[in-house]
Amino acid sequence: MGFYGILIATAAGWYLAGLSWTISLVTYPAFSLVGKREWRRYHDAHVRRIVPAVGPMWAAQGLGIALWLSAPPHGTRPALVLTACAAAATAVVTAFAAIPAHAALARDYDPVADRRLARAHALRTIAWTVAALGSAAALALARAT
Repeated sequence: MGFYGILIATAAGWYLAGLSWTISLVTYPAFSLVGKREWRRYHDAHVRRIVPAVGPMWAAQGLGIALWLSAPPHGTRPALVLTACAAAATAVVTAFAAIPAHAALARDYDPVADRRLARAHALRTIAWTVAALGSAAALALARAT
């Protein structure tokens, strides 16, 4: 089960890292370009669409880490700890920084809330990238043994 967990965590991790980099470089920088009259409708549509784009893979990443944890292949424990901590960091940053920033932005465009969201998302992007790298390293180790 552990090898399959690593495989799932790696696939989900790279998906989340790639999506996060795209959001960081494309989506969030464009927020400031949306007109005041269109803002609320735009933001509502963004939130509605991003949840199904992130949610299932986030759950898959958690499932993969749980399966990996249940039977870690030899030599993969350090990568498991790194991956699990980085994945957990994305949840913490989302709960305590990104969601409150989105809540403020849902009311009206606010450049301060937009910057808070961009900073929080940068942390998530780094964490998802670290999680993807950690699980990919473990996958390479597990295949070698």
